[in-house]
Amino acid sequence: MIDRVQLKEQQSYTLNDACASQAESMMELMGDDSPFTLAHSPRGENFSVEGSIGQVLFRDGTQINIVPTIPSVRSDDGSSKMLMEMLYSVFGMTTKGSMADDLFEFFVRVFIDSISKLVNKGLRSKYHLVSGNEKAFKGRIVFNEHIRQNYIHKERIFVEYEFYSQNRPENRLIKTTLEALSRKTTDSHNIKGLKTLIMSMEEIPSSTDVDKDLGMVIMDRNMVDYESPLLWCNIFLKGMGLAGASKDNLSYALLVRTHDLYSSYVAKMSTVERTDGTFQVRYGADIRNDGDSKGVSVIMIDLNWSFYDRQKDVTVLDPEALFMSAPGYRVIPHAGGNRLRSMAGSYLSDVLV
Repeated sequence: MIDRVQLKEQQSYTLNDACASQAESMMELMGDDSPFTLAHSPRGENFSVEGSIGQVLFRDGTQINIVPTIPSVRSDDGSSKMLMEMLYSVFGMTTKGSMADDLFEFFVRVFIDSISKLVNKGLRSKYHLVSGNEKAFKGRIVFNEHIRQNYIHKERIFVEYEFYSQNRPENRLIKTTLEALSRKTTDSHNIKGLKTLIMSMEEIPSSTDVDKDLGMVIMDRNMVDYESPLLWCNIFLKGMGLAGASKDNLSYALLVRTHDLYSSYVAKMSTVERTDGTFQVRYGADIRNDGDSKGVSVIMIDLNWSFYDRQKDVTVLDPEALFMSAPGYRVIPHAGGNRLRSMAGSYLSDVLV
């Protein structure tokens, strides 16, 4: 039986021996930065997480969704809803229709959104050197091959020419990721979006060697629009082991630091009504699995934000300062030791009833 567990920060869940071993391997990959804790008990190893939210998937199918704890938000599934509310706001995703129900499905939607924008702008093409025995002349004649192959077939000519095509490693990786996710996702909204994008890339072949294509990726000023899509390709194909059969049984942790999420959300909500500046969020990923033979992987999503105040000509990086200068600023009583958590809860209590 596959378990799907919702676990709040600092709560614990008892793992079986196999899952505990995989969790230990993840902790080794993260080193001193690990937010995981394993505590022995008569029933087994008690697994808990502090300082990060996300999803942990073990090899037997056990899935643990780690959600934040904010006391001011009260509802049956408030923790899960407030996590999605923060993620949708920070990543600038529309909440039309139903929200994704877990972190994996949410990030699939982020990927779909980034590819949709890329397709609308136009996929990049490149010239490919093609050689073959053609009926018409194009490019240049390859005389040695022409003489060897066409001694009898005088109606043909062996030529070499350049062909302009979207068949390039970046597009092959995107196509492969879309296909892999279409087999993994269970969210109807995501299934529809993935199928639409796969059809729009029908003429582009899938990658036959993901590692080789990743090594052939070229990022220059003409490829800026590919930065986010290729980041997610790397996360899904390599970090989550969707690249091929060799890592089908990969066990992974997909994490976001709680402090970074609170900070980004508070800053975004504090500036949403301001017209005197620009809020920007950037994200990257730290993927740790290289050289690991135990089939585990850890993906840490890094969030960085900034607000440029045009009137003062300064870049603000302090979420508390933005919160206190926001329209409708409200005092946070009894903030305790975690003001960010309290500020985030102040906004979340308005949108989650």
